[in-house]
Amino acid sequence: MKKSPTSPTGAQPIRVVVVGDTCVSEQGMATIVGRHEKYCVCGGAHGFYDAGELIRRHQPDVLLIEPFLQDRDGIRWIRDLTMEYPRTRILIVSRQSERIYAERALHAGAAGYWMKNGSADELLRAVETVAAGEIYVSPLITSLAIQKFAHRGNLPQGLGLLSDRELAVFALIAAEHRSGEIAKELGISRKTIESHCEHIKTKLGYANAEALKRGARELLGTTAGLPQGSLITL
Repeated sequence: MKKSPTSPTGAQPIRVVVVGDTCVSEQGMATIVGRHEKYCVCGGAHGFYDAGELIRRHQPDVLLIEPFLQDRDGIRWIRDLTMEYPRTRILIVSRQSERIYAERALHAGAAGYWMKNGSADELLRAVETVAAGEIYVSPLITSLAIQKFAHRGNLPQGLGLLSDRELAVFALIAAEHRSGEIAKELGISRKTIESHCEHIKTKLGYANAEALKRGARELLGTTAGLPQGSLITL
């Protein structure tokens, strides 16, 4: 990790912490950001518990984070981080569909949402934007926001009806996790998971559990709740 007490201009560098879903993801983002003299990458992690300790220790100016880890409700984690570290600007760096998650992440307190299939230059632009106190979203999300303002749909049918927790459960169903596994990963009871499933079926019009599983796979894909390697290359 690159560390520098001051930038060549004499200004204090912007302190950055990187949290990826894999070691490759973490190191890739850190390398890209750390090349720029404006930023000091304080550290990186690729797991929930290591990430929490790192953020507490450094309390960075900017946090680059993949919040949708296997054992986390990503939106709730963003909300918790925003409340605990209100001065830290949070940039979501994720492979999860921005059409589905970007608006929820911003509502939870994130300052931006960057998809991992973007370029290194786009990542640096996103970091610079949130570090300057602004909101970063892609042209797609800007367009969808305008469409929503004009009363046009911006999500696959029905997903906008789900709460953040219901969407987290739905994503894990898409990833073919069973109720007991979902309960363990989200830290809630199996009965609560079953209640969420009933609410999802009612909201999205699924007749039974098989229809729910099929619908989750169709709308979110079979890897919706599982961490994968970053698309960033060094």
